[in-house]
Amino acid sequence: MSTVADIAVYGGAAGGGKTFALLMEPLRYINTQDYRAVIFRRNYTQITVSGGLWDESVSLYSGIQGAVSSKSPKYHWSFSGKATLHFDYLGRDEDVQNWQGSQITFIGFDELTHFTEKQFFYMLSRNRSACGVKPYVRATCNPDADSWVAKLIEWWIDPETGYPIPERSGKLRYMARQNEVIIWGDTKEELIKQGIKPSVIKSVTFIASTLQDNKMLMQADPSYLANLEALPLVERERLLYGNWKIKNAAGLFFNRNQIGAMLPFIPKDVTAFVRAWDLAATSEDEKGEPAYTSGVLMGRRADGRFAVIDVINVRKSA
Repeated sequence: MSTVADIAVYGGAAGGGKTFALLMEPLRYINTQDYRAVIFRRNYTQITVSGGLWDESVSLYSGIQGAVSSKSPKYHWSFSGKATLHFDYLGRDEDVQNWQGSQITFIGFDELTHFTEKQFFYMLSRNRSACGVKPYVRATCNPDADSWVAKLIEWWIDPETGYPIPERSGKLRYMARQNEVIIWGDTKEELIKQGIKPSVIKSVTFIASTLQDNKMLMQADPSYLANLEALPLVERERLLYGNWKIKNAAGLFFNRNQIGAMLPFIPKDVTAFVRAWDLAATSEDEKGEPAYTSGVLMGRRADGRFAVIDVINVRKSA
């Protein structure tokens, strides 16, 4: 929350208190006249569902002097008639047009990977202020290797492991978006030397979250860590360790490093056999490019390991 970046993305591992940070952010300006804030979710249900964004705001804001909530026409809070915070959604790219001409001092995106790049950068054009507070954007997210966000924050991520680089977490970089292409620089001056107008340059940072950041959750629900550890490999890597590179793909079921030596015989301790077929059933004399029929025979050994006993890859009819 102390970063001075124009755009800050906080994310990675689950349980780091990302949504809580978004809801805390506007409280520093509740006594600022005409301070306008909006926090977006992808759909309205994510705002109103039990335990969702609205319920969390009620838990956090109730009791603050001058804080008044309303569900009509849309869910929002006002603070002493000065600052306002709205909750809204952007389900389609076209929904951004509803904000045409608006001025929003603080824009929050809860789960940024759920939004499109077009939605994000259009709303960035609505990030304006006349209340004396410099306009800024804060976003949360969990890892998604296929999202546009992964590209946006790639400088902060180790390209080999997919894990955040600790010494880069929270470091500022500078960007300008021209003709839908982002130009990066380590300093603002670096971009200015390239002929970019200072007014279009934004400072950006990514702050990596971990479950250990949220000490209150760890104390209140120690089993949450066990829940994350019980997830399948890909989701466990994303939500427990904040891995931005891992995704469902070949090679995740059998790790090459876990494969043992080639044996010149079938192990005697194999207790069960299974053969699976990818059945193309096409022969070499068929027209076009006949596909291969593949079959793998495997056996489970007494110690739980597997032995690949036979592999067939042929162009033959059924």
